Amino acid sequence: MFGLLKRLFSGSADSDAKPVDNTPNVEPIDYNGYLIFVMPKEESGQYRVAGLIEKPVVDDEAADNLKHQFIRSDVCMNKQQAEQITLQKCKLFIDQVGDSMFK
Repeated sequence: MFGLLKRLFSGSADSDAKPVDNTPNVEPIDYNGYLIFVMPKEESGQYRVAGLIEKPVVDDEAADNLKHQFIRSDVCMNKQQAEQITLQKCKLFIDQVGDSMFK
């Protein structure tokens, strides 16, 4: 919405705009048929545990993957630690909840 207002008031439209791709630019980790994208968020010099879990849909090629994005309250002093914790929490979440996360 803000982007629309900005374009309206700036007087120019971005004719070279590309469609938004919701797939993150991070190499996924395959775990039990799920794809884990580890994406910690930097906040005030610390890193918040965050990521995306996807499950590829194989029944319909036109269908998009099932996606569950999350941001946790956990913060870490460095990015590597946040990445490790994110991966551990994702695996545990997948083991405990499975496909129910997409409901």
